[in-house]
Amino acid sequence: MRGQSPYSRVERILEYIHRHIDQTLGLDDLVEVFGISRWQLQRIFQQQTGLNVAQYVRELKLSLAAEKVLTTHDRMLDIAYQFGFTSEVSFSRSFKQLFGLSPSQYRRRGTKVGLRNPITQRAEHFIDSTSLQTRIEHRPEFTVYGISSPLNGLLEASPNVATIVPNLWETLFSQLGESTECKAQLVGVVDTQQQTPEHANLHYWAALQIDAPSAETLQSYVTQAKLSSLVIPTQDYAVVSYHGLASGFSQLVEWLICDWLPQSGFDSVNGFELEHYGPLTSHIDTPTDMEYWLPIRTLP
Repeated sequence: MRGQSPYSRVERILEYIHRHIDQTLGLDDLVEVFGISRWQLQRIFQQQTGLNVAQYVRELKLSLAAEKVLTTHDRMLDIAYQFGFTSEVSFSRSFKQLFGLSPSQYRRRGTKVGLRNPITQRAEHFIDSTSLQTRIEHRPEFTVYGISSPLNGLLEASPNVATIVPNLWETLFSQLGESTECKAQLVGVVDTQQQTPEHANLHYWAALQIDAPSAETLQSYVTQAKLSSLVIPTQDYAVVSYHGLASGFSQLVEWLICDWLPQSGFDSVNGFELEHYGPLTSHIDTPTDMEYWLPIRTLP
């Protein structure tokens, strides 16, 4: 291992984890394979991925187990043993901690929620994050409130994303004024429903997702700020998290679509792409934690 960068070491560790994920795989096993101390292993893995090694292995095992729960009629005990759990009780406890439901409840619901995918190493030009991990989410219908505009995408003859999107957010903030009575999350929505090979027909929304406790003041707030409503239908998504400037989102989307999607077993669908920017603030382009939600379907 001497002479290797921390980045190449983490690549090797990830490759090993992914090839042996269906086996008993503890921290001591990795230490023995890679010939470094527990502290060194934890340190470089955390630095490069933002995750604890044990946490990553556990969440990946549970996500694969959740796929089995949904797609087979195997007994929970058999699934537990397959992924290295010593009992159905310990499996059920860990499963509920991650997904909020017991394995049996998850099977009855029948939808993929919270599934973690293996970390994929970033493209060379990506900024602010060395490795990225997606998760698969099923999201019920919800409503956002905001303002919108037609949008020429990056492949159009005259793309205007770089001007339309920032201008929409500035306009939204000016319409909201100084009011803080409504607790909300900032959500950018790209409506691709009418997209065809010949015409992009994109529509962008700078919008708010209103928190439930603010429902009573919602109508007056929306009226005062002259906001329109948009219903986002039930959809499955690939979700990736990002920490940095909002201006870096285009690179995040490029990685998800060009690097992750072709190898994922999923296909993107026309619908509503979501950009989650966090709590309502008047400064969207400051470093923060954000998420990108890409509508997907399982490949036939």
